[in-house]
Amino acid sequence: MEIPNGYQDHPAVSFLAGHTLNELIHAEQMATEYALLKAKRLNRTITLPEVNPFTVGQLLYFLEVETAFAGELLGIDAFDQPGVEEGKNATYALLGRSGYEEKKEELDSRPKKNSKYIL
Repeated sequence: MEIPNGYQDHPAVSFLAGHTLNELIHAEQMATEYALLKAKRLNRTITLPEVNPFTVGQLLYFLEVETAFAGELLGIDAFDQPGVEEGKNATYALLGRSGYEEKKEELDSRPKKNSKYIL
């Protein structure tokens, strides 16, 4: 899909006109690779032979196993997600699940949001 002409008075984006979204995505990929290389950071590109449920499933499984191995090598339990558990417990409390009354009180006593920081 070609990016249309427009916003000629905004040079920060008007230069994109006439390029395709594929060109933009490819340029962003190459720029990210370059920035990481320049910063001496490892990076990689994974190319699938085609995008379908099987190959995407393989990729997701590969990333899950990789995360578990990396966690073990770094001494981190990759399956311990305290933020996720806390979020579940807070949801139960907010929706009135029995046994979560104390968590509800904790939530009700949290500091109020400061409206000057909310748009």
